[in-house]
Amino acid sequence: MNKDLVFKPYIKKKDYAGGITREEVKVDSDIDTIWKLSSNENALGPSPLAQRAIYDNLQHIHEYKFRDDHLLKNTICGTYPHLTSENIVTANSGIETLELITRAFLSPGLECIISHPTFVAYESMIENEGSKVVNVPLNSDDYTLNVYEILKAVTKNTRLVFITNPNNPTGTYTGKKQIDFLIDNLPEDVIVVYDEVYFHFVDAPDYPRAFDYIKENKNVIGVHSFSKAYGLAGIRLGYGISTPQLISYIENIKRPFIINTLSMVAGIAALEDKEHLRKTVDLIRTEKKWLYNEFDKLGLPYWPSQTNFIFIAPNIKLNDFTAQMLTEGIMVRPCDKFGAPNGARITIGTHEANRALIAAIHKTYSYA
Repeated sequence: MNKDLVFKPYIKKKDYAGGITREEVKVDSDIDTIWKLSSNENALGPSPLAQRAIYDNLQHIHEYKFRDDHLLKNTICGTYPHLTSENIVTANSGIETLELITRAFLSPGLECIISHPTFVAYESMIENEGSKVVNVPLNSDDYTLNVYEILKAVTKNTRLVFITNPNNPTGTYTGKKQIDFLIDNLPEDVIVVYDEVYFHFVDAPDYPRAFDYIKENKNVIGVHSFSKAYGLAGIRLGYGISTPQLISYIENIKRPFIINTLSMVAGIAALEDKEHLRKTVDLIRTEKKWLYNEFDKLGLPYWPSQTNFIFIAPNIKLNDFTAQMLTEGIMVRPCDKFGAPNGARITIGTHEANRALIAAIHKTYSYA
């Protein structure tokens, strides 16, 4: 190693990676179908309109077809009342949106509050800026935010508070009264990063949206993704919404031509495909109820979900459970690295996939 090289000491190897792919799974040769219920992807696939838009624009990928992202921003504005392009920053996925935020507001010596169990990638983003991760765990009974402990954890070095609502991996949510209290009592120099990528699936009447606070000029940045409800995980597209002041500052560090042509046209088309979104949400709500009933029959502990997945606590060792499910052709996500050592996350699939899931759990429990 060249000893003259100067590396930032806080940039270290991280052990987080996304869930394994279908192609990486090794199962018995007599299993014909692998059901991927581990990464919260859309069970119905991508929007047909988005697929058509990609196909129609393949002949243009040799050109810089879009000078900027104003067409995508304008289409996003059509999904919100009173939102303008000045409230939006686009990026390659929700994760890159989060990275832009941490780059913009964190530096060595500063702090960011998160709440385990939660999305693992937060920690590496924070630490890569030399900042300290402050973990204020969720309430252990219902996996809601402990807003009082979060406020107690705020110091003069706190710059960001990450809120995942609904939460990943638990699928639980924190209601408006609690979020209002938190935001109203934070110092004026602290920004709430409100990760709401699963909001399409929420049916709780007291669920607060990031936009509720942004229109009041609060220091809140909402984070969104096309990977879940829109079924476009593979194209990597996301965006953030906030006040014009915060967005214009974040835009200063965003490189030009950040969104590629195919992602741009797919995102625009997906936003316009209201029918595909409706079918997706209807499927999740119908199948979620069916799975609850089956889990109840099994005596399998689970938490009611406001997302397209369900968090469970198997009655056997987590590694044994996930390994045995794989032998039955079912991919689920162990959540030990999320801060939930005994939990597993299961994506809600089509009825065929969900029936296969229940059959596999029956077999898994019979082996225990």
